[in-house]
Amino acid sequence: MSVRSRISRLCWTLAAASCLSPAFHATPSVAWESVAFRASLLPQPAPLLQMAHATLKAAPRPTFDPALFEALEASPLVDLTPVVATPGDDRSFAFELLDPRQRALALALDDWNRAAPRGIEHRRLRAAIVGFYVARDFMPLWLDGADLRQSARSAARQLREAGEDGLDISAYKIPAMEAGAPRLLDEFALSEAVAVYVAQASGSRVDPRRISHLIGARPASPDMGEALTRVATAGDGAGEVLRGFNPAHYGYRRLRAKLIELRSRRAPGDVDQLAEASNASPLTDTLSTANKAARRKMATNGASVSRVEAEIIANMERWRWLPRDLGGSHVEVNIPEFELAVVRDGAVAHRAKVIVGKEGTPTPVFSNALQFIIVNPSWNVPQSIINKEMLPKHGGDLSYLARRGWKVAYHNGKLTVRQPPGEDNALGRIKFMFPNDFSVYLHDTPSRGLFAAEHRAFSHGCMRVEDPFALAEAVLGPASGWSEQRVKRLIGGSERYINLSKPLPIHIEYFTAFVDEDGRLQMRNDLYGYSALVRSALGLGG
Repeated sequence: MSVRSRISRLCWTLAAASCLSPAFHATPSVAWESVAFRASLLPQPAPLLQMAHATLKAAPRPTFDPALFEALEASPLVDLTPVVATPGDDRSFAFELLDPRQRALALALDDWNRAAPRGIEHRRLRAAIVGFYVARDFMPLWLDGADLRQSARSAARQLREAGEDGLDISAYKIPAMEAGAPRLLDEFALSEAVAVYVAQASGSRVDPRRISHLIGARPASPDMGEALTRVATAGDGAGEVLRGFNPAHYGYRRLRAKLIELRSRRAPGDVDQLAEASNASPLTDTLSTANKAARRKMATNGASVSRVEAEIIANMERWRWLPRDLGGSHVEVNIPEFELAVVRDGAVAHRAKVIVGKEGTPTPVFSNALQFIIVNPSWNVPQSIINKEMLPKHGGDLSYLARRGWKVAYHNGKLTVRQPPGEDNALGRIKFMFPNDFSVYLHDTPSRGLFAAEHRAFSHGCMRVEDPFALAEAVLGPASGWSEQRVKRLIGGSERYINLSKPLPIHIEYFTAFVDEDGRLQMRNDLYGYSALVRSALGLGG
């Protein structure tokens, strides 16, 4: 085995151990010159072999003439008893093979890791960074001899501007780039701050599942080692690479610009004026009694930012929940805005009012893809509606519905209700399908007068859309040959299907703050209370 392979094998053993407990035990003062080996620097390896110890055993006496076998008396039999060797030199040998610079970094890394503040997340982060340096054979990432690489200076500048993206890395040290010769502790501190920035920018601060089980968004977690390497090797562009871990979406970037603008002109009255410029009250939350009590408790802690500023940051955080690639052409439904938009090649091609779920039956938040359209859909009534509404309303007797042409039956002991296609069908004349775990869709409605309301939260979770045949033309696309009138010609008594030539991404979103085409900050009521919960999770007040 080559020397490098031997070191690599031992170092990977250390990496595995460092994820569970501190793998080093070192003193704080470390110089670049050679240092004495510490027995615990590398983990105790398992024995690689079993050695045999020979124990002499006297030969048995024969029952016949012993004189014939006197020679055997001088050649005793051998009884082999296994004993375990105690290896110790392998670790010393591996450590001595490191050059002085690597050894100094390894020992300083141990000191830094052992000094980690209390808190399991912080200690996990440091253990991961230790593993990263072990994997690169204890070579520095940001230091170049006695100086810092340009990438370190560029990354540090971006770290100091983290607040512009609504991030908070104030608990982590950003090394001073001009304060004399850099130290090894500056190396590790910079790696830690960059790793935290990357994680926060990617959406690690708030787990959507803790906000609601009806939020299906799952922010992707980048590989920490790969991210550190990308930033550190970017030279003067390291800051730009670091900032690139934030969403690049147009809506996010406009909110970011509005946050910077708000902070730059913060003065008495400015926040109120900004809030008044909105078309709707920005400070209304729809929350349960328990959540409102929690919000009042949070407010007593004294938030360091204004309510409008906190709302902007909470919405920027929710942009991190979306896929980084929305699709050049896609559909967006913003629940608090009660509006849908079809985007083609980056521009809005169609807008429509929508009706969303009531406060008690929220519309889920998730991303999927439109696959086909059903004209003249049937409505398979969900069990929750059968049990909670239909049966109580009709005294447990649904024969009334059967007389009106509904299909009422029992299948495997379960009551099922199906409304056939028709003018009065609850789904209207058309349904837009994107099969999902929440069983919600976009569809028409016979109750079209509800679209005149400003607050359009009336459904059981699905989204009803105004002028659905115009939406069908927009969704199918200009090259499909399916105009609004051609789709309408399919209206009849049986279900008809139109498959999209290519699945069209659809994003069901929850944004209570956004910037309109005129550059004005718009704010909407917190329909389901999600924004208050995100603000609370970010420490911005509830």
